[in-house]
Amino acid sequence: MQFVYPAFLFALLAVAIPVIIHLFHFRRFRKVYFSDVSFLRQLSDESKKQSRLKHWLVLAARMLAVAFLVLAFAKPYIPSGESQVSAEGNAVAVYIENSFSMDALARQGHLLDEAREMARQVAGNYQPTDRFLLLTNEFEGRHQHFVSRDEFLSLLGEVDLSPAVRTLGEVIQRKNELFSGNNRGKQNAYYLSDYQKSMAVLGDAKPDTSIFSFFIPLQAQSPANVFIDSCWFESPVRLEGQAVTLKVRIRNEGDLPLENQPLRLFVNDVQRTVASFNIPARGETEEALTWTIQGEGLQQGRTEIVDYPISFDDQMFFSYEVASGISVLSIDELGQGGFLRVLFGRDTSFRYSGMSANAVDFSEFSQYNMIALNGLQTIGAGLALEARRYVEQGGHLVIFPGSSAGLSSYNEFLSGMGLDVYSRLDTAGYRVSTLNDGHSLYTDVFESLPENIDLPRTLQHYVIGRSTRSGGQTLMNLQNGDPFFVAYPYGRGKVFLSAVPLDDDFSNFQRHAVFVPTLVNIALQSGSFQPLYHVLGDDQPILVQGALLQRDEVLELRGPDVAVIPEQHMAGSTLRLFVHDQLEQAGNYTLHYGETLVRGLSFNFDRRESVTDVLSADELKERIKDQGIIKARVIETIESGLGKALEQASLGKQLWKIFLLLSLAALLTEVLLLRFLK
Repeated sequence: MQFVYPAFLFALLAVAIPVIIHLFHFRRFRKVYFSDVSFLRQLSDESKKQSRLKHWLVLAARMLAVAFLVLAFAKPYIPSGESQVSAEGNAVAVYIENSFSMDALARQGHLLDEAREMARQVAGNYQPTDRFLLLTNEFEGRHQHFVSRDEFLSLLGEVDLSPAVRTLGEVIQRKNELFSGNNRGKQNAYYLSDYQKSMAVLGDAKPDTSIFSFFIPLQAQSPANVFIDSCWFESPVRLEGQAVTLKVRIRNEGDLPLENQPLRLFVNDVQRTVASFNIPARGETEEALTWTIQGEGLQQGRTEIVDYPISFDDQMFFSYEVASGISVLSIDELGQGGFLRVLFGRDTSFRYSGMSANAVDFSEFSQYNMIALNGLQTIGAGLALEARRYVEQGGHLVIFPGSSAGLSSYNEFLSGMGLDVYSRLDTAGYRVSTLNDGHSLYTDVFESLPENIDLPRTLQHYVIGRSTRSGGQTLMNLQNGDPFFVAYPYGRGKVFLSAVPLDDDFSNFQRHAVFVPTLVNIALQSGSFQPLYHVLGDDQPILVQGALLQRDEVLELRGPDVAVIPEQHMAGSTLRLFVHDQLEQAGNYTLHYGETLVRGLSFNFDRRESVTDVLSADELKERIKDQGIIKARVIETIESGLGKALEQASLGKQLWKIFLLLSLAALLTEVLLLRFLK
């Protein structure tokens, strides 16, 4: 047995008080004169021996009452490990997960309400002189220091749902940072969360042996959830009057299948189409929403379903641009374009431009959907750098080598991106023997591919040395097995590498019928560089191309009832924006420079919170053990309440109530002795 306040044991000296009182106030026998003999008979019934016994029993009762009362104030307990608190000066951290998953229903309201009440019970187990630290998913500045218990309870009442998402490992690391340098008494940390499997990731969190941790899982009554996981366009290019299809992925985290559920699409706040979907239990479905684009420029939309009680993920916002045409740039020695100018320059669906290799404006690269390096003899260092950056940011780059190409400059450029390189010039002639009709470039181009199809021929070609590490897909192969045309993913864009220039001395590819769908589809599938939406709380930068701002000029992000200036960094012609935690609501926003609209941006809540699978107590214990966190305990919530479980876990088995009852029993014994013992 140990004591929270051992200094109170000095008060046991007070046991001497009833002893002193009894020594100086023992009742003495006196002579009493009575006129009636019957009174003398009654007095003689009480003997001197009985009187002494009574006094000793009363003395013992009083001494025990004082002793038990002192022990009660010293708060005795049977320790349950190394987690007991000190008499004073304890440092206590309480983390409350306040993400949207905590809006689920629990036994006593919502999970967040239950977490706040449990945090109050935690604070009630400590003294007003102890110091408290409140942590939530926002990592707010006001929560980054220790406060008194009253201040802690005040901050607790202000905790509300937040779109911020943190893994358990991130919370533990932040707690360790805030505890560093703290030398107060015992250090305990409490984690109140529903411990979703997707978020209860400890990562690189290092255990702190000076802190005892209590993990308290909260359980929702109905963890089922149906939500919109993602959406994307089938075609990356959108033109006015064109029919487009938006694919929407919906997931069901419940144990029951759903049928005939409505899925609605709104564009610029006008409902454009509605569909119904069926989804199996613990499964997903993909639905297609098709409509005809009306108008050019910025378009902002949303898809939505109906689900309860978890509703933060029932909408998916997105923004896209409707182009007046697809921009294509050809860079060659003289800027004449040749066959590419003939192909794209006469079609109103494309906006064709040509540049000479000696007068390239790199700042305009971001304006083009597709760029072709058309017959260059060498690739300069500046062009190589900007072309690489262009592809990284989502552009489509097509490379036709020059007829007298300096392969070293080409290979330096290609190897810098991890792509295949040209090895030599093969002067033998071959026929293209195979065409990869399963590639997206040739979707709907051929009804069927005949075995004797006439494909391009070569008189000579540059040999492309293939490597499995490059990740290339061969679109056409020659009879000898050499690649003729290869596609490579790189960054957010693609590189298409040809084994021949567009020159009649090398092949008839530029005059062949397959040339048109190949190049046109590369341009059509180039699409926009910008994603349809971003995720709130994600610290990844938002890239804005061509925003050449002066030093003191800034962009403003505007939305319904909100306008913020995000953090901005200029790198060349690319502006990097960081929103951090400035936005709290999902929705469609617009980016402005003064009153000029720059582009639209959409933000959605993090879908990691939508997956309602949670860790069981045993699984949570296993993860904690695997992480090497030894000084920790998982406290399962119980029907009788958490207060007693927390008290026993943090202080051990409390005995002060027992000693208080024993003190009262001793006082009651004294009263009974004085009244009934004659």
